[in-house]
Amino acid sequence: MIKLRIATGLGLLLFMATMIGGPVRVSQAQDDEGVTLASLAGKFAGRCGGFVTICFTAGSLHDCATATSVEGFDETQIWQQTRDAAGKSCGVFTETFAPVAGTARPAFVNVRTHVGTTTSFDPTTGSGTETFNRYKGGSCIGAVWDGTGTLTSTGSGNFVVSDSGNRFEFLWRTYTSISPVAGAATGLVFSDTFIRQ
Repeated sequence: MIKLRIATGLGLLLFMATMIGGPVRVSQAQDDEGVTLASLAGKFAGRCGGFVTICFTAGSLHDCATATSVEGFDETQIWQQTRDAAGKSCGVFTETFAPVAGTARPAFVNVRTHVGTTTSFDPTTGSGTETFNRYKGGSCIGAVWDGTGTLTSTGSGNFVVSDSGNRFEFLWRTYTSISPVAGAATGLVFSDTFIRQ
């Protein structure tokens, strides 16, 4: 009778250890693996917002270095982009610019093609950096840009991924306007959130 109780107790103890310890070990293994750059491939949709300074002279866009008028604009964008296993991306976004204050200038809308390249990625932290070129015109074939359109700006930013690679948070830190007037936009403060579709 005592041997039966000991055997039953040991069996129960082993069962409980398996139930409690099993999922913990699996969870630790998943955390150690991290998210790979290749696993971030796919389609994403997003929304972003921020602020940019646009410069004018006599009512027309002008290089900020010599412009006579500097105006702040709130900017909002909606996105769709596709990423590949090497960290290349191509997407199309629609953006609106609205004057912050002090001007009767109307809001305006642009559609741009965004071509991105991941320049670094740390799978243990889920963080990385990206450079981009933006074009007026052109289109995407998956994550590949078709090579057409007019280059309007370049820049770079940082990103972090979460939710097992299903969510991106971008913070753009450099921006250079090229067309229609080089240097006509500056002081970009902008962030994006993308969710896997």
